[in-house]
Amino acid sequence: MTDLPHVPRTTTGPLFADSGLKLALFGLNVTSPGAVTTSADRHEIDWDRDLDLALQAEQAGFEAVIPFARWRGFEGRTNPWGQSFDAFTWAAAVAARTSRISIFATAHCLTLSPVIVAKQIATLDAISHGRVGLNVVAGWFAKELAMFGAATLDHDARYAYTQEWLGVVLRLWAGEEFDHRGEWLDVVGGYSRPGPLQQPHPPIMNAAFSARGHEFATRHADLSFVSAFDLESVRTKVGEIRRMAAEAGRTQSVWIAASLVCADTDDEARALVRRWAEVDADEQAVANAIEWTMGGTGMPAEQHRQLAGAVASTMAGYPLIGAPDTIADQLARLRDAGIDGVALTMMDYSTGVTRFIDEVLPRLEEDGTRRT
Repeated sequence: MTDLPHVPRTTTGPLFADSGLKLALFGLNVTSPGAVTTSADRHEIDWDRDLDLALQAEQAGFEAVIPFARWRGFEGRTNPWGQSFDAFTWAAAVAARTSRISIFATAHCLTLSPVIVAKQIATLDAISHGRVGLNVVAGWFAKELAMFGAATLDHDARYAYTQEWLGVVLRLWAGEEFDHRGEWLDVVGGYSRPGPLQQPHPPIMNAAFSARGHEFATRHADLSFVSAFDLESVRTKVGEIRRMAAEAGRTQSVWIAASLVCADTDDEARALVRRWAEVDADEQAVANAIEWTMGGTGMPAEQHRQLAGAVASTMAGYPLIGAPDTIADQLARLRDAGIDGVALTMMDYSTGVTRFIDEVLPRLEEDGTRRT
C-alpha cells in the first residue's frame, strides 16, 4: 500500500488538549442512532432539539459532536435510521451557533466527489474558525450504496478507492493545482481555494474494524475508532492500533463508540436494556441491520441471538449501563485501557445528556478521568 504524504500535526484545540478522556455526542442527526427498536424512548430528529443538545454539550466541555451520514434505514416496522439530516449542512449550522466544540462532517467516499468534499470542509473550517473535522467512511451496506452505483466494490477495493480519494482531498487542501489520473478517479485541473484554516489540514477520523481498515486508519487518520464489547478486547485492539501507528511513524488518538444507559440503579438500567431488546425490538429491522452490515447469515445461532439483543438496545456500541457511579467507573476503566475519547449515543438524548452532565461528568472530574 502506497502511503499518503504525512505532515506532523500542528493544530491545537479541544480534540488534542491534555484534558483526559474526551467526550463527543454521536449521531444526533439520525433517528434511533443508538438502537434498532420501536421504543417510544427512541431519538427522533428535530433541528431545534439537536442544536440545543449540541450547545449543552459545548457548555459542559464536551470536545466534539459527530453527525453521521445515512441515506436509508433498516426498514422493518419503524425503519430505524431511516430519517436523517445531511451531515455537512447539519455541521455547518451547528458550527455557526457554537464557539468551542469541534464539529465533524461524515463523508462516505463512494458517494461524494473529493473535489466537493475538499471545498465543503474548507468552508466549514471558515464558519467554525478552525473547529471542523472530517470523518471518512469507506463503505456501508450494499442496498444504500446501490443508490450511488457503488455497491459492486469489494471490501479491499473500497479501501483502495478511499485512499486514492483522500489523497486527492489532501492535495486540494494543500493548495495544489494538478491533474490526477488514478485507478479509480480522474481529476483534471484540480483546484480548490481557499484552503482550510487548520494546518496541515483538519483532523481526519476513521472507524475501521477489519485488519485492512486498521491499516488505513493508522496510516492516514488522526483519530481512529475501535469496536469492542469488553475491556480485555479494548486493551488488545488499542495496543494493536498503537503498534501499527508506531510502525508507520505516527501517533494515534483512539476512540470508541459507546451506548449510554443511565438510571438510578444498575438494576433499573439493565431492565431498560432488556425491555428495548426483548419487548420493543423491531425484529425485522434488527435482522436487516445484522445481515446488511455484519454478515449475519454466517454467524452461529447463539452469537446471532446475542448480537440481535445488542443491536436492538445499543446498536452494538460499547455498553455503558448502570447508575451514575457505575457509568463513571466504566469510563475510567476505558481510559485506563488506552481509550482517548468516547462518542456517546443514547436512546433519549433529551434526558440522557442532562443526566450525564449533572450526575456523571462531576464524578469524572473528581476522579481525574477528565480535567478541566
